Amino acid sequence: MNFSVHFDDETIERLNRAVARVGLTRNRVITLAVQDWLARNEEKDWPAVLKSHFGNPAPELTEETLDFQAWREALPDSAPVRW
Repeated sequence: MNFSVHFDDETIERLNRAVARVGLTRNRVITLAVQDWLARNEEKDWPAVLKSHFGNPAPELTEETLDFQAWREALPDSAPVRW
């Protein structure tokens, strides 16, 4: 997919010097920069195999599980909630 990105003159000059030095194209450098940014800023999630494994580690206890939300609702508004 193609789209336009507009840079100021100073940024273009710096980019041109950098790509000449490392031997990559401007498009490749921009692509790498966006991929790096996404890797650091996308929402992280567990791999599906781990999510399914740890989703319910003790299914035999499902019927007798303590509902901690009921306890939270019983606390006064001024009480600090630490869980």
